Amino acid sequence: MGLFTSIFSFAEKSGKDVKIPEENFVVVESSADGKPAVIAVNTSLRKFKHKELYGWTCSLVIKFKDMAINGMPTTDESNYVFDYIEELDKTIKGDSIQPNAVYLARITWNGACEVIWQVKDPKVVHEYLGAIINNKTYPRELDYRIEFDKKWERVSVYNKIKP
Repeated sequence: MGLFTSIFSFAEKSGKDVKIPEENFVVVESSADGKPAVIAVNTSLRKFKHKELYGWTCSLVIKFKDMAINGMPTTDESNYVFDYIEELDKTIKGDSIQPNAVYLARITWNGACEVIWQVKDPKVVHEYLGAIINNKTYPRELDYRIEFDKKWERVSVYNKIKP
């Protein structure tokens, strides 16, 4: 058994059919360390009853190339990166009825975009994103991490964001 298989062997698998709420995003402008930030949060997950089934947090960070001011991307650059993220999102989620992941948030700040999904089976996501990195098929510098967070404690701050 490999290290990755050992690490993720306790990932919960469930035959349950779970109703995934339709995505509903709230976009908030904020700042951190004196730089503007734009946060888009899927508020439909606030009352999601099956969080434990999506107990892995996948955080993907993409660096922008073309910058405007204060660490924010140009309009063309943000559109380009966001289109790429939509493609990643489709594959990471997989099945539209019983997806492997739910899209939680997107944060644009300080020259980068962080996207957060809550994931059911982390091995699938790790293999997909790992292949993109290993094959160097990404349009912008990116990195990701996947961490176990059954109660969504690390991402709880996004439930508190108000429009």
